[in-house]
Amino acid sequence: MGKRGQREKSQRCLGWLISFALAIIADDATALDFSAERIVKSGKSVVTAHVNATDDRWRFEFARPQGDASIIIVRMDRQSSWLILSKRRQYLEVPITRDHQLAVSETMEGELSRELVGDQTLNGYPTELFEVTVSEDGGERHYYQWVTKVQRFPVKTVSKEGNWSEEFQRLIFTKQSPFLFELPRRLDWANPPGEIQQ
Repeated sequence: MGKRGQREKSQRCLGWLISFALAIIADDATALDFSAERIVKSGKSVVTAHVNATDDRWRFEFARPQGDASIIIVRMDRQSSWLILSKRRQYLEVPITRDHQLAVSETMEGELSRELVGDQTLNGYPTELFEVTVSEDGGERHYYQWVTKVQRFPVKTVSKEGNWSEEFQRLIFTKQSPFLFELPRRLDWANPPGEIQQ
């Protein structure tokens, strides 16, 4: 093989390595480890939970139990959630529902357009404020979204009408212990929700 052939082979190899490195960086960007206080407001309802998240699993510890569950551990790798009924020392394994999802991508589900409004500091992080239009329930909805400049994390999202919001306060990007995403010991399996005695 001549010098030209070796150069082309080297360029192909270098291109492959760069593509591989970019894929790893992009994957790491969507797999941020963090902890925060998550506050979701919908109409008059306010749900506050401490969140720990890593890759394909996350944990919600609610300030006020949701149903009977004080903790929900979501495991995408198992395609299930554990509802932990702390007062009863029981757990229930259920399929992942929309309520168990944690959207931490800069792009919103059903996003149609995004327009930069400006820069702001929010909860200690430099952010970019966007007006986002999404397709939702057969129509268009408009949101304001604050995205951290470094991590590209949606630290706050508010519907333009003001009837829904999600905000992450006391947000810390740091590695999370794998034990947070396992069932605590000494819990008994609970009956299905319809059979739980009140």
